[in-house]
Amino acid sequence: MGQLFQNLNRSLRTDQVLKAQCEGCHRRVTFARPEAVRLLGSDATPMEIRARLVCRACGGSARIWI
Repeated sequence: MGQLFQNLNRSLRTDQVLKAQCEGCHRRVTFARPEAVRLLGSDATPMEIRARLVCRACGGSARIWI
């Protein structure tokens, strides 16, 4: 059996939010599960999410957590 990789669908329950904080200016944002899945896709891995999220304030990269 193959390894199951962590992704939004497996990691983010319906009652949880995805949190991101800019590593540059420390701005924080949260995404409800439906919004995170719509913007990033249910199969998005943490690595893909970090690569796609860019701070609107300073253009920095994000640190993410649930």
